[in-house]
Amino acid sequence: HLMLGAQASLEVLTSREFKIAGAIGPVASLNKASACVSQEMEIGIGGTSAWRLCSIDPSTTVSVYFEIVNNHNQPIPEGQYRYVQFVTKYQHSSGQYRQRVSTVAGRWTDGANLAEISSGFDQEAAAVLLAPMAV
Repeated sequence: HLMLGAQASLEVLTSREFKIAGAIGPVASLNKASACVSQEMEIGIGGTSAWRLCSIDPSTTVSVYFEIVNNHNQPIPEGQYRYVQFVTKYQHSSGQYRQRVSTVAGRWTDGANLAEISSGFDQEAAAVLLAPMAV
């Protein structure tokens, strides 16, 4: 079988401190409104928590951007967990429909705890993703 999926979709779910600002890549909006969607910021194709991909393979790349939302009068407690969940659905080249779910979790920390921040930070990926925004 080919390493290719058709009729793919990507849905993103988040904990309440995150809002989805948008996605950049080979995607089209599915216009899915949810509490996870940012009303303040839009990057790429925003205003939704789900996107359509015509096809998907192991080299397909989608960048999803987030906004941290929190009332400044009530800071997020250090050590509290946050999560982002990616739900990918597609039709495999065998004709079988598949769903893959990836969940990423981490703890909130203040800016003074650099060791914890740097352990989960990919500097090269951040540079690639932020460069188009700087131009």
